[in-house]
Amino acid sequence: MLGEQQGAAAMVSSMPARPRTTSAGCTPAVGGHRRSGFTLVELLVVILIVGLLAGLLTPVVMRALATARNAGIKAEIDMLHMALMNYNAEYGSLPPCYDATLDPASPAAMHLRRLFPRVQPPAQLAVQLQQGFTGQLTPGNAIYNWLSGFTLIPQSPLIGDRQKLYDFDNSRVTSAGVYHPSGKPESGFVYINSGMYLNPGTGAPNTFNLGSATYSALTDSTGKFFNEDTCQILCAGRDGEWGTDDDLSNFWPATRKEYLDSLQD
Repeated sequence: MLGEQQGAAAMVSSMPARPRTTSAGCTPAVGGHRRSGFTLVELLVVILIVGLLAGLLTPVVMRALATARNAGIKAEIDMLHMALMNYNAEYGSLPPCYDATLDPASPAAMHLRRLFPRVQPPAQLAVQLQQGFTGQLTPGNAIYNWLSGFTLIPQSPLIGDRQKLYDFDNSRVTSAGVYHPSGKPESGFVYINSGMYLNPGTGAPNTFNLGSATYSALTDSTGKFFNEDTCQILCAGRDGEWGTDDDLSNFWPATRKEYLDSLQD
């Protein structure tokens, strides 16, 4: 018996020892320390690569975002243009874009009298305009004032429940009635009808001061007005500054810069 125990002990001692494993089932490195992370040099290399990639991609991403935003503004300009053309088809003419007085003989009152001859007496025209519009009529608020539509009551077309001719996002309408792109109240949509392109007294283009910008109807490279028989809808674009590269309209296919670049091709 003693001999059998000694033989078994000798056999066990001659078997190779199984490597010890950790609780996660991993075999620790023999004769060295386990590596726990990046070296400082490796970390600096990774940071450098990320920085280079960010520097390369950021301008591309910013240009893509600007292009997408401008495309959205241009699409809305085209929808506003279509709404005004529908107005023209429905009522026989485009509405005026400017009226500083809103009195019975002013452009807006004369337009309203033609559309709704049952509004009497003439002084009631001024009351309708003054209560139905947001302040005096300007190229900045004309789109909202006219495309807000009219009531179903011929004697009172502007006071009451008006039937909209365009589905405005009211969160983008200022207290002065200026309709603007999302987040850009300084870039309101400007409407100038063809009857107001020129000042009849001087023969020069009319100018309209809206906020910090001065607008007038625009001409092409030959001096001919764009949309000479209808209207111009203008927007200062994402930068909010009229007269710069990203200006938009209902007659350029894209931005002012892209239009000017196309003339040089």
